[in-house]
Amino acid sequence: MTGVPTAQDVAAAFSADGVLVFANDGAELTLSDVWPANPALTPLLRIAVGFGVTGLVARNGQPVLLAEDSPRNPVHRQLLGLAPGETVARMCLPALGVEGVLSGVLALHRSPARPFRREELAEATAYAAVLGLHLHAEQLWGAVHRHRSERDRLIAAAISAQEAERRRIAFDLHDGVTTALASMSFHLSAADLSVAELPGADRARAEVGAARQLADLAYQQTRVAISGLHSLVLDDLGLVAALESLAQTAAGADGPVVDLVVDSAAVFDDVPDHAAAALYRIAQETLGNAVKHARADRVVLSLRRVGESVVLGCTDDGIGFDPEERRTSRIDDGAQHFGLSSIAERCALIEASLRLESMPGRGTTVLVELPL
Repeated sequence: MTGVPTAQDVAAAFSADGVLVFANDGAELTLSDVWPANPALTPLLRIAVGFGVTGLVARNGQPVLLAEDSPRNPVHRQLLGLAPGETVARMCLPALGVEGVLSGVLALHRSPARPFRREELAEATAYAAVLGLHLHAEQLWGAVHRHRSERDRLIAAAISAQEAERRRIAFDLHDGVTTALASMSFHLSAADLSVAELPGADRARAEVGAARQLADLAYQQTRVAISGLHSLVLDDLGLVAALESLAQTAAGADGPVVDLVVDSAAVFDDVPDHAAAALYRIAQETLGNAVKHARADRVVLSLRRVGESVVLGCTDDGIGFDPEERRTSRIDDGAQHFGLSSIAERCALIEASLRLESMPGRGTTVLVELPL
């Protein structure tokens, strides 16, 4: 015997009329393999653990030899090829997985004229052992897949909820604070005109002018904060358009030149919304670091496809830093740097790989690869 035997292999080895391989989930037995194959009936047979001969083997883990048996389940009878009133000789063995986990049952049948012997039961144990390990591996893989799917669902929901909260805060700031600041600036302008008519009002006008400048500054900073909190472009036009908008607004009048390079032949419509939001936030963080801290003359933001992955990159020609030194200390020149850890956490959430390359005086490159 080499590899994992099929039901047909087991039938041939024991001259059986048929073989059923059951998977056990702890509560119910379902068919994993059948010979002769019957695709129409296979999904229909479900046996509760503890009921019938096969269910008892699944519960107590003891093999059973029956010279004559007459299952009552009509689907089971059809799979065994039994006419009304017919009986069958059966051999049922527990299929054990790792650490004795009862992962399934191997059931063979043939005519009562040729009942199974004890010697055959001993030989079939080897087949049941291999099948048990195979079934257990499939069950473990299924559990991993379910947990992974649930994890992905929860992460997507968490990122979507975070973006929704950012959207709500941005709208509240826009409708509340910015409106109030715009109104304040208008009233201060009116106050300036009113004060101007009074004799000796130079000092009062200077104070009103200073207050108006502060109101205008607060208005502009609030607008910047709103655009940082949420991107309407990302919602409406997608990741590429959002990165274009980010590159256009990131540098400002006195900042470095920011270029966006996008693979024109690539398609990014298959990037899930939560992953696109995470990539946008990573781009926002890396671009912000390059503009604020790198003292760069030029920054290149890029987005491309490499096989089944999306690669986001940010490269600057700034002062660079020692990544190892930055990892060992969160504090540099008295200021805490949470940007890199934030990027790493976002990458971990969406299971993207992060590569950081930097040297003092040689600039910095950040590459994020997201498998789809």
